[in-house]
Amino acid sequence: MTTTRELLVELRDATGGTPRIYVPGGPAEPACLADVLRETPELADGATFIGHWLPGINRTAWTDFHPSASAEGTFLYSEYRKSFEEGRYRLHPLHYSAAFEWLKTVPMDAAFIPVSRPDERGDVSLSLGTDMSPALMERKKVRLIAVVRPDMPSPGNAPRVPLASFAHVIEDDAPLITLADPPLSDEAKAIAGHVATLLGDGFTVQSGIGSVQQIAMAAAAHHRNIRIHTGMITDAALEAVNAGAIGPEPGTILTGTAIGTPPLYEAAGVDPRFNFQPVSVTHSVPVLAAIPRLAAINGGVEVDLFGQLNSEWVKGRQVASTGGLGNFVRGAQLSADGRSIIALPATARGGSLSRIVVKLASPTVTLSRAEAGYVVTEFGVADLTTADIDQRAERLIAIAAPDFRNDLARMWSTLRASL
Repeated sequence: MTTTRELLVELRDATGGTPRIYVPGGPAEPACLADVLRETPELADGATFIGHWLPGINRTAWTDFHPSASAEGTFLYSEYRKSFEEGRYRLHPLHYSAAFEWLKTVPMDAAFIPVSRPDERGDVSLSLGTDMSPALMERKKVRLIAVVRPDMPSPGNAPRVPLASFAHVIEDDAPLITLADPPLSDEAKAIAGHVATLLGDGFTVQSGIGSVQQIAMAAAAHHRNIRIHTGMITDAALEAVNAGAIGPEPGTILTGTAIGTPPLYEAAGVDPRFNFQPVSVTHSVPVLAAIPRLAAINGGVEVDLFGQLNSEWVKGRQVASTGGLGNFVRGAQLSADGRSIIALPATARGGSLSRIVVKLASPTVTLSRAEAGYVVTEFGVADLTTADIDQRAERLIAIAAPDFRNDLARMWSTLRASL
């Protein structure tokens, strides 16, 4: 079996010292590769790392191993801030569906693919890497490197491929990344209660990453025979299972990956309700539109009184990207009796800043006002689906924190007069 170090040396020799390497994100980020580069940083000299590393989950900045290393990705967060400012991190602000297609064509020499241990037939599961790995598996001219993870679950419903289809095989015995959901705050519980009023038995629920997933699953727990169709699940989905909210049929939890604690990974490997599919399925707008009663529940940084959403900028600096938000919102809006829900606290910074604002402070808009659905805070629900501009402002002000409502109404009146 070739070592990771030997592979990197071989790639550098084959590319004249400028290899372009796909490095997976998610729970199976290859620690073995990071360890080698940490010990031998010259192997990163001139290399370009390509990936979809997730904020708050993947903390390795691959550009940090050498000042001549660069990276390309679809999210921007603190670990890459320095290299972004230096021009060594190229941000591609793509919908997740487009990011999957981008991986099929972006110049690339090699790709590390996390897989489970092989079964008796010699097949491995793409498992927790199902979201993006299939886009790489189709590339005949890219050197595919299987990273066998001993603790990777092997779900019954997930793509399997022969281990022999990889050019190289290495083993990474580092544990999978784990992430425990914090307890829900009283504020989040109140938001979940309001979101629950927009759902019903038999709904299919999608949820974004971070605390909004907990809010979505807590809302789903008010109902029965719920299905999940989303890009990533956390322990919150397992809590919804244990609460009896999720339907019993196989495949009712459709996702691309999971990030949580060992009980979630164990359940993903044995419970037939877990169904792992690539981004071409999880984020496909036509697939989503065909699901009746699809509720897309996502978060954001701020919403303005026109119904526009910023989910990427804080204090004038980009901290995230659009991700799958646009795909899910559009799919839910086309779904029969579907609904798009933006769930967020009414305030930030300890209550000193309103998340409901007159105009967005961000230089870009994540969702336009034409894509507005429902906005939910701990103070209630604002239905913007068919609201005119004055109704939008009125309904959003009504769910802002009480201390900010008068100022918002006054500023809206001034702005409205100038429209």
